[in-house]
Amino acid sequence: MKSLLRLAGFLVVLGCVALAVYYQVGGFKEKVRPGDDSGSRHGATVAGGETGSVRFLELPLVEESVGTLQSRTRVEVSPQIQATILEITRNAGDRVAAGEVVVRLDPRDLDARVGQAEQAERAAEANNKQAEADYARSRELLARGAVSQQEAENARLRVEVTSASLGEARRALEQARIARSYAEIRAPVSGVVIEKNQNAGDVAMPGKPILSLYDPTLLRLEAPVRESLAVNLRRGQAVRVRLGPDQRETSGTVDEIVPQADAATRSFLVKVLVSAGEGEFYAGMFGRLLLDVGTERVLVAPAGAIERVGQLEVVTAVTTGVLERRFVQTGRSFGDCIEVLSGLRSGDRVAVARVDSQS
Repeated sequence: MKSLLRLAGFLVVLGCVALAVYYQVGGFKEKVRPGDDSGSRHGATVAGGETGSVRFLELPLVEESVGTLQSRTRVEVSPQIQATILEITRNAGDRVAAGEVVVRLDPRDLDARVGQAEQAERAAEANNKQAEADYARSRELLARGAVSQQEAENARLRVEVTSASLGEARRALEQARIARSYAEIRAPVSGVVIEKNQNAGDVAMPGKPILSLYDPTLLRLEAPVRESLAVNLRRGQAVRVRLGPDQRETSGTVDEIVPQADAATRSFLVKVLVSAGEGEFYAGMFGRLLLDVGTERVLVAPAGAIERVGQLEVVTAVTTGVLERRFVQTGRSFGDCIEVLSGLRSGDRVAVARVDSQS
């Protein structure tokens, strides 16, 4: 007896579920009377709305290559001498102009070398003047026969030696002054500081970057492009890109194509110079390179024809004057239309709950 009651309860629940599903898909809605083709005409009113057609759209086929924004001009500011850092005048995010002092190093050792070189130059200059005076006197004495030819020749050679020493001292002084100028490190280009690698008090070493700069007005999207598409790209070619968190579309120009394919991905690295004002985008941001590779035919239906019942998508098709509920599967949206992957064919008409214009 209990088994029969459980079976009866199960059948009642199953029947309720079946009725609910039948109601959701429009099983209790009134059918259009046979012979009444008003529902199959363009723009006819059906169930409080209108009808629209299912048709093919010819759309451009676009391939996307994901890449990263990088600056075309990126400079590592490094010292040319070893010295203690006294001051770094700029921090990350600061704007600098070309030639502006960004780092000051301890110049005391360099100043001492300049002083030594100046003293050496003065000594060499004095020796040279003395040698020239001695040579002048030796020539006068040689003319009167007071000195030998050999002594006069030796005086001349001393002039050449002291002159060479003076030239060497002057070059050493010039080198010392150049080294002294390295105590002030200037920005080689205009740009924005993006990284500060050292601080005041650290010892600066040649080749070890202190600051990193980049030009925010010259940004390039660097993206790998499969070889079958990359071989058709040319420098200066206009392309489309999407940049930033909102994926805003803007124009770009192919600036460089690295002439070597990646063996693993069979792609070339393409660098696209983007059209953007300063402050719109930043190095390191995500971007997409959009390349037109042809056209595609997409089957679409009016977006207002799609009804969602839970996880299901349903349309009301008008077939020979009869309203028929169909399950469909949709894809991408194109304005007031939506891609139909299955359930409909081109030429079908569907009821549209709300339309702003007729199909």
